[in-house]
Amino acid sequence: MRRLPLAAALLWSGAALAQTATIEVEQPWARATPGAGRSGAVYLTLTDHGAADTLTGASTPVAGMAMIHESIVEGGVAKMRMLDGVKLAPDAPVTLKPGGMHIMLTDLHAPLRVGGTFPLTLTFANAPPVTVSVRVLQAGAPGPAGDQGKMDDMKDMPGMKP
Repeated sequence: MRRLPLAAALLWSGAALAQTATIEVEQPWARATPGAGRSGAVYLTLTDHGAADTLTGASTPVAGMAMIHESIVEGGVAKMRMLDGVKLAPDAPVTLKPGGMHIMLTDLHAPLRVGGTFPLTLTFANAPPVTVSVRVLQAGAPGPAGDQGKMDDMKDMPGMKP
């Protein structure tokens, strides 16, 4: 009789272990910041290969705060607003990109320099945190090589330049 609770516990822990690698993060990048720039942004693509989840936050040692933001246009004026999270549907990639959703970094401890990298930890409602290495591209870069066309949406927003 004692084997049933043990078997159930093993099945449950196996399911929990299977959940650990469900979030795929592709091409995390940021633009270099000018001399005394105190803010920056991170862009990336998330794909959830498990049950539906939500990106709920981010952190990095290079900034005082990392927040999920979205660029919007209201009344012809480009604005940013903070988001509580980003919903992830199973196997449906979500791209955080210039002119759209992104991870805003404020109170940078030092400028982001071209060619540098820094760690970024993403937190989710259900999946365990994922830490990635963010590559710093040149200021104004439209995105990683091979993704130039779909990453350069910011120029289409009124009042915004890439």
